[in-house]
Amino acid sequence: MKKLLLFSVLLSLSHIADAQSRRKQNALEVGFLFGLTLYSGDLTDDPIEISETHLGYGAFVRYAFNNHFALKGHVYSGAISGDDRNSSTLAYRSLRFSTSIIELAMVAEWSPFARSGYSMTGVHRVRVTPYLFGGVGNTFARTQAEYYGPPERRNEILRVPFPEQGLPTRFLIVPVGGGIRADLFERIIVGVEAGWRPVFSDAIDGIKQNGNPGSGDWYYFTGATVSFLLSNPDRFR
Repeated sequence: MKKLLLFSVLLSLSHIADAQSRRKQNALEVGFLFGLTLYSGDLTDDPIEISETHLGYGAFVRYAFNNHFALKGHVYSGAISGDDRNSSTLAYRSLRFSTSIIELAMVAEWSPFARSGYSMTGVHRVRVTPYLFGGVGNTFARTQAEYYGPPERRNEILRVPFPEQGLPTRFLIVPVGGGIRADLFERIIVGVEAGWRPVFSDAIDGIKQNGNPGSGDWYYFTGATVSFLLSNPDRFR
């Protein structure tokens, strides 16, 4: 009887260990972002101008190596804009722009406080996980910038004619930020994410020589995410 009991306990422990081991294997998911975009640059006094908020959206593929580290590739799209009339110090210039953007990037995610999404008995449990991310990518931009002030002041305001020529349409970016994910169900994860993108250029707004060539432009993506686990949930972490 004792041998049978010992055998049963060992068998149970082996089953639990095997289940936990399988859940620590890699996982693949696909998801979508729905949110907002904002701009910071030559046409803003403050870090962001709320009145120039636009819709942003995109899709991503995420590959988790374990509970704490993942790699995510994404394609995001949206628009950014700015207008001197929003600024008390820049309104005299009467410059404005609108830029449509498509962003392709690869980021690494780090979840320092992650825990298993399953109990020791294999039951799924809701898990809320904060994370940080950073990576590299490219943004492809199509910009329209204009001067809309009095014609007689045009030559006084503009250092070079509009539209400025020779500006790039592709920009190196370094997306950095953070978010929170919630594993509500075995295959469905929702979350919120916010990040900023230094552009390493003063041209994404189409205004360089006529603005402040020494300062770089930034833009921001923030929004809600929903993703779907493609791996077998029994093998997920």
